Amino acid sequence: MKLSERSRIALVLALFAIVFIALALFSYTRESATWDEPQHLTAGYAALTRLDFRIDTEHPPLVRMWAALPLALSTGIRFDEAGAYWQQGPQWYFCHQFLYRDNNADWMLYRARFMIVLLGVLLGALLFCWAREWFGFWPATATLALYCFEPNLMAHARLVTTDFGFVCFSFGAVYFLWRLTRRFSVGNIAAMTLFFVLAQTTKFTAILLWPVFFALLILLAYLTRRFLAVTALAVLLIFSTYAGIWAVYGFRYRATTAAAPRFAFEFDKDPRVQTASPALSKAVRWITERRLLPQAYAQGFLLGQAKAQVRAAYLAGEYSTKGWWYYFPVAFLIKTPLVVIGLFFLGLGVCIRKWRHDRLFAMLPIGVFLGAAMLSHINIGLRHVLVMYPFVILLAGAALARWRPVRPWAPVVAALELALVYPHCIAAFNLIVGGPWHGDKYLVDSNLDWGQDLKGLKRWMDKNRVETINLSYFGTADPAYYGIRCTYLPGGPFYAESQVSAPQLPGYVAVSLTNLRGVYFNEELRRYYERLADRKPVARIGHSIHVYWIDRPWW
Repeated sequence: MKLSERSRIALVLALFAIVFIALALFSYTRESATWDEPQHLTAGYAALTRLDFRIDTEHPPLVRMWAALPLALSTGIRFDEAGAYWQQGPQWYFCHQFLYRDNNADWMLYRARFMIVLLGVLLGALLFCWAREWFGFWPATATLALYCFEPNLMAHARLVTTDFGFVCFSFGAVYFLWRLTRRFSVGNIAAMTLFFVLAQTTKFTAILLWPVFFALLILLAYLTRRFLAVTALAVLLIFSTYAGIWAVYGFRYRATTAAAPRFAFEFDKDPRVQTASPALSKAVRWITERRLLPQAYAQGFLLGQAKAQVRAAYLAGEYSTKGWWYYFPVAFLIKTPLVVIGLFFLGLGVCIRKWRHDRLFAMLPIGVFLGAAMLSHINIGLRHVLVMYPFVILLAGAALARWRPVRPWAPVVAALELALVYPHCIAAFNLIVGGPWHGDKYLVDSNLDWGQDLKGLKRWMDKNRVETINLSYFGTADPAYYGIRCTYLPGGPFYAESQVSAPQLPGYVAVSLTNLRGVYFNEELRRYYERLADRKPVARIGHSIHVYWIDRPWW
């Protein structure tokens, strides 16, 4: 019996959702919290339950609140408002206490991570719909399979951060804008506006959507000849975004109800911020004096921009505080599966050869987001250009539509490339650089080692009957929570600074690769670990931690 088109679409999307969720669930339950997750989750919970935005104002709160929703609907969550860390700070200590001292961290993380996985399913559905309308059913199905097995998207579609939410909402906004070139309907306008506002209230990087959208709106006006209607759309986006920003902060100006001076949130008066971003500091001061935007939004944007001016970075053995213009192109070429890279460039060629103006809706976001990243000083992870990946895969679909014999094999190759690194998707590197086993020679931090492998370390210790270990851990999860007995080495986590001591030798020494490469260390501490980098480890934990047997001081 031949299935109808609607039944085939439903079947494909259902199978995709099952496979995607299963891959994500198995993967994220094997990993400890990444560096930023405790802060994002705590901030979202505080925003939802207390309407308090004092924690990490460098991000708007929408996706954090979405991730924390299961916790807000649960009972028994302890939130120590009377404690010194909440009353006076520092924030990182309160987040650590919230997850690892007062509550069950994994119980909370699993539920919050699943909320991000749902956004991954939504993004896949949006990608399939765009590809089907552009190429047809079977090329769209193959394109969806590429998305399902793309390890960089999978890596961040299961983490409690703002990165994937921004990717999902940005793609949805552009997709529905593209649909207006085919049908100028109220439904497409409403969906476009909704996704655009969601993106703006998820991550400050969404400011780059404004030039993308205004350029595409001009193109839309040219293609549809609806100049007044398109002008009205631009006005609608401006007012909807302004209202959305106020709404996500509860229509309240103040970032917190706390009266302590520590929470004044006047970063525009901080000399360091003024030096880093003088013009923006003046603009934000003018805005906050008139209360034109919520305090946490305006001041958080300023703080993020100021801190982004100088940031430690690592690329292929080199160190910098200003980054390299070619960092993200290199990261894309060595972390993206080869089948995706090949099909992307082929699809790009197909679109250019058979040019139509609406191709710009898929191409322009890639150029703008990649170009802006190349001009920035934040060179700490491919996740900062993750927003271009759905567009890259969409253009890869153009190649699948053009070359039919390739269509059934591309998803198989993509699945095999995912298998090289799964379930440790953060550590994805392609065979150009020898796969994830050699990734730290080129990139670390959230490209490879983001603090996610404490569970793997504990499994290795139990298997090899190692009762205690010397540990240099790059991350914010708590080894004690997972039953890891350790001697903290120099460069360990912030909450263990007072416990750092000399290694207990002879014994096993476990070092996170970000620490091994010394990205955030001074020269003295970098030299402390550099000799270990030349040794062959006795174990590699999830591609992000090396374990060595050391019988005498190595430094």
